[in-house]
Amino acid sequence: MDRTLSEKRLSEKRHRRNLRRWAVPPGLLSSDEPFPGYRVLDELRSGMGVALWQFLRDADLWSTTPPEERRALWEPRAGRRRRERLHLLENAAEIRRPLEALSRALDARQRQSGILVMRACQAVSRWAGEKGLPRTALAFAQSAAVATPERASAAYMVGLLSRRNAEYRRAETWYRRTLALARRSGDWRFYGLACIGLGNLHRQRGDYPTARMWFIRALRTARRKGLWDVRPMAMHDLFCVAANGGHHEEADAWARRAFKAYGPQHPRLVVLAHDTARFWLDEGRFHDALRVFEAVLPHIERVPEKRMVTANLASAAAGLGDRLAFASWWHETWKLVDEYEDTEAVPDALVTLAQGAAMLGDPDRGQLAAGHALKISVQRKENEHRLVAERVLESLRTVRVGVITRPPPPRAASGETAADGEEQPDFAADLVAALNGEPIDHLVD
Repeated sequence: MDRTLSEKRLSEKRHRRNLRRWAVPPGLLSSDEPFPGYRVLDELRSGMGVALWQFLRDADLWSTTPPEERRALWEPRAGRRRRERLHLLENAAEIRRPLEALSRALDARQRQSGILVMRACQAVSRWAGEKGLPRTALAFAQSAAVATPERASAAYMVGLLSRRNAEYRRAETWYRRTLALARRSGDWRFYGLACIGLGNLHRQRGDYPTARMWFIRALRTARRKGLWDVRPMAMHDLFCVAANGGHHEEADAWARRAFKAYGPQHPRLVVLAHDTARFWLDEGRFHDALRVFEAVLPHIERVPEKRMVTANLASAAAGLGDRLAFASWWHETWKLVDEYEDTEAVPDALVTLAQGAAMLGDPDRGQLAAGHALKISVQRKENEHRLVAERVLESLRTVRVGVITRPPPPRAASGETAADGEEQPDFAADLVAALNGEPIDHLVD
């Protein structure tokens, strides 16, 4: 009798646990717009911008209307008017197809209309991101998430694009929403990605211990759930945290482990190679950094990332005392800053230019770059870059014009012997070979 009662209580407890629903926090919507979709119109001031804003407005209206009321949402001529808008975009073939899909989804009576709206909005968001329209990309990503409120993947994209737009408070709410949705649905891949996103938020704020905690959580989730795509990303970010914190041996170990976990053909290997070369640049290993940056540049498409690579090439050239190469990359970086409205990666790129100018004994250029970096980092609320810009500005006061500053000797070379006596492979050569599509005879330990 006691045993039967105990088994019954245990069964009821398990049943209650299985029925428990994780509380899902809301994602923060944009609150500083005079009207919904204003940023799309402000970013793309043309007939195309008006058309995109109208489609965004229709998608948001559809998503926020209860399903039982959607049949009466549009007047009979609404579908025809949307098709007329598409005719205005005859010269924009790339965007016509996703907008046609969105128009069909809004007119559909299917039960899966929410998923169709989500896919169409995400396609527009990707197009906008590729065209250097970050606010439009974020607006359509949010519309996709509102259309499918139970999808962790859609919520994650809003968090990611909010972080890229320096809307960190908004990004954190969407990452935390992703965590709850992922736990509720068992979508552990996006649970791990959301942990990485939160870790990067704290890293940008300069809170390295909290960032490391989130990356460790992502790594443990990846190992426990067999998430082989999340695992190397977590290792990669643990390398970045160790490098930011000045833990050189730990950073080197994480970089090598991430390289091995990614494999030589992984698309994110370009990012790891860039971050590793940046780590070497900060250590004074300018030759290794330069050859990896040169191999990275042909793979870069996004403007913010190009800014960083060209600035790092300039700094590596400065470290080697090459004034002509530094001047060439200096002008290329400023071109990428001045010709685009977005400010993603601008503070970091300009601080890097200022450090290169300081090494070459050019305080005027250094103050120009560091001063602008300080201004943008304050606007974007990026404390880490603000502090670095302030330190660089302070250090430029002691720079003597025309005198090249000799950096400290590098801590280690790529092919040195490890502390345990085992010879380490040439990591820089491995990265360059992988980026160039050349075979690698060994994997990094």
